[in-house]
Amino acid sequence: MGAPVTMRERDLGALSGLAPEVAEMLVSVGSDIALVVDGDGVIRQISIGGTEPVRSMADEWLGRPLVDTVTGETRRKVEQLLADAASTGLSRSRQVNHPSRLGIDIPIAYSAVRLGREGPVLVVGRDMSVVSALQQRLLHAQQEMERDYWQRRQSETRYQLLFQIATDAVMVIDATSLNVVDANRAAARLFGLPLDQIIGKRATLPLHEQSRAEINELFAAARLGGRAGEAEALLPEHRGMVHVSITPLRTEANTSLLMRVRPLDPDWQVPQAGARLTSLMRISPDAIVITDGAGRIQMSNPAFLRLAEMSPGVKVLGQSLSNWLGATVQDFDRLLQSLRRDSSTRQVLSALRRFDGRRVAVEVSAACQPEGDDESFGFIIRQAQGTGRVLLTKPDSPDPSVH
Repeated sequence: MGAPVTMRERDLGALSGLAPEVAEMLVSVGSDIALVVDGDGVIRQISIGGTEPVRSMADEWLGRPLVDTVTGETRRKVEQLLADAASTGLSRSRQVNHPSRLGIDIPIAYSAVRLGREGPVLVVGRDMSVVSALQQRLLHAQQEMERDYWQRRQSETRYQLLFQIATDAVMVIDATSLNVVDANRAAARLFGLPLDQIIGKRATLPLHEQSRAEINELFAAARLGGRAGEAEALLPEHRGMVHVSITPLRTEANTSLLMRVRPLDPDWQVPQAGARLTSLMRISPDAIVITDGAGRIQMSNPAFLRLAEMSPGVKVLGQSLSNWLGATVQDFDRLLQSLRRDSSTRQVLSALRRFDGRRVAVEVSAACQPEGDDESFGFIIRQAQGTGRVLLTKPDSPDPSVH
């Protein structure tokens, strides 16, 4: 005697002669495709409930083994699907890929049930293309979010680096409350206050009360009319006069105000440095350069090209700053070593090589900004005061075609 027949096999066996009709019924109530497969795994009947491209590619399957209609890497899944149905009467769902005329693979999740001990196997599938497309869109969205995050993090790192090397007092002001959002160390030195007594406080607080009204008018003009303005102001306790400039600073999220304060004491060396990268580097009259840990240029402003007497179209990104800064490559390497050791340096006399090979005396303020295992360097470069003379005239400038 053969193996006993279970109640489920007996019940489903009664449907074996109606397999095509059962397949049509299943696709009408929610499946995208139903296949009637004989004991040799050959497709004998196809019912389609889905649309293109499932319909067009399934027209070619009739009379072919089911395993031959899928991609090579999913053949094993089809074999397991049919083996499960043959041994237990029912298989779990498995996703396979069918090649299409469009050159793309169509993912379909199949389940199989055997209609009786000697009956055919009914294979029912759902088109997973929409789910796959949604998963791909989700993956792309996650990747885009990660790219945006790292771009913002890199931008903020460079922004902080510029704050460190600026010798002007620079403060970012919330346009609504006129409170200080961020400030650099030069602001703390100029006002004689720790940063925690500047950030979060009213921007005019470090100024003498007699000067606050005029500075508030500059804030109003910048906030309401988008106009930059400047004025002179007093510091408290007879600590001297300062020059104050207010500039609108627009970002993707909101509008802030940039407040830059420069002492009027001629003994101060004050390059016109900026903070917000896209706005301030562009308008700064001093050369500003950001490099990676190897000294390769990641950002530079138009003033750097002007100082090196290069045309605006010359590309310097990715080139070593040592091509221009330092009397020799060794001088530049020693400067980077000093920055790694001391974090910053101010107004170091060096040489800048211009496009035609001439070298001029420059003053360099620079800082090192650690970024995990990496680091960045920021440089403010200006022609040395009273030294318009050329230091060297050897015509050894780098070939402009490599920039």
